[in-house]
Amino acid sequence: MAHRDVSVNWVAKAFAFNVFQRIPRGEQVYYFFQRSITKTLPRSLSPTAISARAQVAHAQAIVAARTDIATLTLLELGAGWDLYANLVYWCYGINNQIAIDIRRWARAETVNAVISHLHADPPPGRARLPIELVRDSHFDDDLKRIYGIRYLAPYDASSTDLDDASVDIITTTSVFEHVPEPICAAILRECRRILAPGGMMRHTIDYSDHYAHADPSISSYNYLRFGNSVWALFNPDIHYQNRLRSPDFRRLFHQADLHVEDEIAWHGDAAELDRIKVHPQFAKYDETALRTLGATFALRPA
Repeated sequence: MAHRDVSVNWVAKAFAFNVFQRIPRGEQVYYFFQRSITKTLPRSLSPTAISARAQVAHAQAIVAARTDIATLTLLELGAGWDLYANLVYWCYGINNQIAIDIRRWARAETVNAVISHLHADPPPGRARLPIELVRDSHFDDDLKRIYGIRYLAPYDASSTDLDDASVDIITTTSVFEHVPEPICAAILRECRRILAPGGMMRHTIDYSDHYAHADPSISSYNYLRFGNSVWALFNPDIHYQNRLRSPDFRRLFHQADLHVEDEIAWHGDAAELDRIKVHPQFAKYDETALRTLGATFALRPA
């Protein structure tokens, strides 16, 4: 979840996102908004944050499962603003990484904030600590040279130029909830194509209404109140939320010929869900599926 330094009304935030995606250089304005107004960048890297815990858990699971940490190839989908996951993976000894994103969010300022944080407050059981900062003028080269991270953005995860069976590990954290369902399906098919025999995938998906991360006046289930036509008004591409639940992702994994080896879910307060009127379009889900706020899936090729 985002760190709540500033509370932002969710309707106002949705309006701002709609503006950002329509104006010239809107992504730069979006960065300024998060850097200077909401102060969510550089983001809080508290060990209690969902993303931080998930990415350390991904790394520890990979280390426990593989004996070829130094030579395997890892692909991170949705690298985000600061490449936190990739730098955590580097701390655990992973030397060869590809970090991709649909937009070029990452920049030296945010990446260097992570490097400094991990040096001062390293993850448990790490193999090494990052020291050298990256230069804005040599950003891609420094990432590759120092940390073995090949950063590709903007890049289409549903149609990569990677060879068949060329990637050993594929991970995401808080990514698939932002992707339209047909594109999720295409990305998973592509992941299955490039995943090596014996490879593994780990995906942490956050089902909570992300507007609630910065607006404590609304529930984590807030967006379940709206049908698709109304929700579209609050759901711009730059902050898209697909509102899929665990049963939907299990179906998508199965269709992509991926086996769910493990699933760890977390749930919100049933009373919190009961306080909202869930839109009839979500009637197909049982109470557990609706109350689930997130899950981590471990997958293998079927």
